[in-house]
Amino acid sequence: MKNRWILKRTKINTKAMAEELHIRQATACVLAHRGIATRQQAAAFLNTDEKYLYSLLGDKPMKDAEKALQIIDRAIEQKQKIAIYGDYDVDGVTSTSIWYKVLCYLGADVMYRIPHRQSEGYGLNVKAVEQLHEQGVQLLITCDNGISALAEIKRAKELGMNVVVIDHHEPAFDSNGCDILPEADAIVDPKQRQCQYPFKLFCAGGLCYKLISLFLERKNKQNEQLQKECLHLAALATICDIVDLLEENRIIAKEGLKTLKETTNVGLRALLEQTDLLDKEITEYHVGFIIGPCINAAGRLSTATTAVELFCEKDEKRAKQIADELIVKNNNRKEITQQSTEQIIEYIEQNKVQEDNVIVVYQNDVEESVAGIVAGRIKEKYYKPTIVITKSGEDMAKGSGRSIEGYNMFEELYACRELFEKFGGHTMAAGLSITCDKVEILKERLNKNCKLLPEQYIPILKIEKQLHFEEVDLTLAKELKSLAPFGKGNHIPLFGSKNVAVENFKLVGQHKNVLRMVLREGKTYINAICFDEAIEKFEEMIKELYGEQNYDNIMYDGYLEKSVDIVYGITINTYQGNSKVQLDIKDFRFNL
Repeated sequence: MKNRWILKRTKINTKAMAEELHIRQATACVLAHRGIATRQQAAAFLNTDEKYLYSLLGDKPMKDAEKALQIIDRAIEQKQKIAIYGDYDVDGVTSTSIWYKVLCYLGADVMYRIPHRQSEGYGLNVKAVEQLHEQGVQLLITCDNGISALAEIKRAKELGMNVVVIDHHEPAFDSNGCDILPEADAIVDPKQRQCQYPFKLFCAGGLCYKLISLFLERKNKQNEQLQKECLHLAALATICDIVDLLEENRIIAKEGLKTLKETTNVGLRALLEQTDLLDKEITEYHVGFIIGPCINAAGRLSTATTAVELFCEKDEKRAKQIADELIVKNNNRKEITQQSTEQIIEYIEQNKVQEDNVIVVYQNDVEESVAGIVAGRIKEKYYKPTIVITKSGEDMAKGSGRSIEGYNMFEELYACRELFEKFGGHTMAAGLSITCDKVEILKERLNKNCKLLPEQYIPILKIEKQLHFEEVDLTLAKELKSLAPFGKGNHIPLFGSKNVAVENFKLVGQHKNVLRMVLREGKTYINAICFDEAIEKFEEMIKELYGEQNYDNIMYDGYLEKSVDIVYGITINTYQGNSKVQLDIKDFRFNL
């Protein structure tokens, strides 16, 4: 699939910014493209000190934060039974763990409950509320859910419970654009329209970290070790929940990563040890692709309660056992995901579903637990909004959706809300429950309502700045590395260069799945590397220009006569103590 290359533009004087901040202009361009226009904003982005976090009770307070903490404090003092009701993903698990650990530390009578993905599904359900009431629960705290639980929270109130909602998902809204909110005693969700708080993009884990920090301070019960552990859990949630890594999220993620390898959380240390990460520098990659999937595997293949147990465990031996269980489950999950993805791709190709505006696939035997991951892979392959739905019970189906830029999945599903038994989510992802007989109707409605233009179905590579090779050196690479962690809202910076000579190239590695290159522009040589899709595009480019019959000879010779234009990230390659700049190539095209 070909990409659109777009060179970003900014009205900010990046040359002046670079001079003032003593950084390269390329780095200044990256900052400018993230909306950073002042020295204070740049300092907050580059330094990520917790002093740059906003106050929950400042001039623009977090709606109901004060009320929520008062309710929780009163419940502790009155020795009420408290239940934390979380979710089965990393964000739900960590936010539940944060509150459980803090409330235990404060001597509260507290329990937690994580819904079972298959039998209960996402969020509160009336049966669970009634069971918690029977167990004597007087205060119900929802973490990473609750904003759309209208009937469930109404039932909790009928049973005499106090309810505090801590959520980050979009609330429903009426025809006048007003929020439709549950009847909770306090709702902490920055996405409420009446919430004045200046930062709206938290995940639940980050939000819980902010709340417990204030709570411990107010009670004069600060505990540096406990708060650091909570920061580590919040960093996991912030990275794994794919929220924008800007402003407060960036601070939480970066500060958490700094000391993650030294965490005192027994369960997290066990997981790091069993994944061979203990005492190593841990990046957003390790969190997103190694640690996070192990945590998620608990909720996908059994119950996420196991993951909460891990983070709350104090016995090292038991923690190691749980960590091992999660790793085994994650390996099983990988196999199931691969099989399901291949099965759905085969169905899509046979039925030409890829020609639809929105891909909606219903498969009875796909594991419900991996539907979201599979939807993400299908979305990446075809670059179209994708919903994977699977059978769940006799007449019911459940689905997970992943979106592309320009398609607000939450709003599009909300327009079809009468079809669902339950649904929720945000712009880029959503989950739903629907009766089997309405799946085809949903597919027709989503495709009919889709307003995406043809060019929006072409993946975009956004280029920060066009560079000459003489500008690319180790100093620039180190500056760019300091802008991590990278992710949504703060993507790895990509740059472009034109008319680059390919001096030599070679496929290396056991499976010949790495392409190493030496590139030249003018008199400057730089080593480059590329993987996966970039290799495929390089090979397609050769076949397109030289023909299939000449492909093998060119790949064997490792030399191209024609120069190329490239899009790349700038990295550092360290070998035997020596560090050199290296390009990570993302796309090619011949310079014609």
